[in-house]
Order: sequence, then structure tokens, then C-alpha cells
Amino acid sequence: MIDFWSPVHFDELDPNGHLHNARFALHVERAQTAAFAAAGFDTAAVLDRHPDLHYVVRRFEIEFHSPVDEVGNLLVSLHLAKLGRTSATWTFRCGPAEAPNATGTRTIVKVDAAGRPQPWSPRMSEQHQG
Repeated sequence: MIDFWSPVHFDELDPNGHLHNARFALHVERAQTAAFAAAGFDTAAVLDRHPDLHYVVRRFEIEFHSPVDEVGNLLVSLHLAKLGRTSATWTFRCGPAEAPNATGTRTIVKVDAAGRPQPWSPRMSEQHQG
């Protein structure tokens, strides 16, 4: 489990003053990048990054519980729930455990340069077990 504080900016709020629903995906993705960085992956590299950082999003599911209605830091808690041969599914919670703003899952699939699914490296298995 990783807890990541993701900054919410004024321009992410909708006309009602709530974090726009589409922006939650970005905050979850930032938390996932932080999780990879915490596991020792170089998330700053673009062209020469580790093969496990070549992935596509297969599924993103979210349930909204209450609005985020201010700028500041949004707590995103992320847990690697399932590691398949080529896919990985994280569960997430945005907001505090006792009163989350949103919960859901995000599944990614590791791919090669042609976009074909590829098996994870042993390093991902170690991250999942750790």
C-alpha cells in the first residue's frame, strides 16, 4: 500500500467547485507513478525506461462517494491487488479511509513496442510480494 498526496489545483474544479470527475483518473495515475518510483523504478526516464513501465490502461473503474470541494492535497491510497502474467490491478481510495471521496480499480497491461502484451519482469513479482 502506498499513500500519495496529489495536489488538486483550482483549474481542476468544475463549475460547482468540485474536483471534476475525469480528474480523479489523473490523480490515481500520479499515485501509481509514485508507487513505481518507490519500488525503485526510474519514472523520470522517457526513452530509456524499464520495460515494466511500458504499459497501457485496460480498465479504470471508479465509484464516487462525496465531492472534493477544495484545492490542496488529495490523499490517494493505492494497493497492488493482483498481478497476472501481463496485467496488474490496483485498488485505490481517494480521500480518507473513514470517508472516502472515491474508490475503484485500475488495471494496466505491460506491452512491447508493437503494443502486444508482454510478461512482467521478476522485479514486478518482487514488488507484489513485498
